[in-house]
Amino acid sequence: MDAYERAIKLLAAREHTEKEIRRKLKERGASSDEIDETVDKLLEEGSLSERRFAESYIRSRLRKNPEGRSILKMRLLDKGTPKSVADEALEEVWESGGYIKPLSEYAGILLRKKGEEGTRATLLRKGWRESEIREAFSLLDSSLSE
Repeated sequence: MDAYERAIKLLAAREHTEKEIRRKLKERGASSDEIDETVDKLLEEGSLSERRFAESYIRSRLRKNPEGRSILKMRLLDKGTPKSVADEALEEVWESGGYIKPLSEYAGILLRKKGEEGTRATLLRKGWRESEIREAFSLLDSSLSE
């Protein structure tokens, strides 16, 4: 299997950053020239997209293990997402309020286990701002009173 086919298989499983694709192809024995050629082709045809990766990663992390904006940004940068792409994708989610429902659901789970103080401390450690935590608690309160 050549480098392009390997990369397509990787991308079929989930979105990847260019950095991840390059690393995985190198680990599988592809030459630098093969990797460059493959990445160029993937970018040209739209199979590899830093923006799609960032959006997918943010949605997944918010759904599975909600973390605040600063931690998500750090994780995206560690994965190789360009800073401008990470900033744009995070801004879109935060401006649309796409973080609040997952945060509120997670806060509800934590509240039952840890109480309000423990929940607040956990959320702060996970990079959430005090205003976001208040918003999540407010959403929880309104759903409990319905």
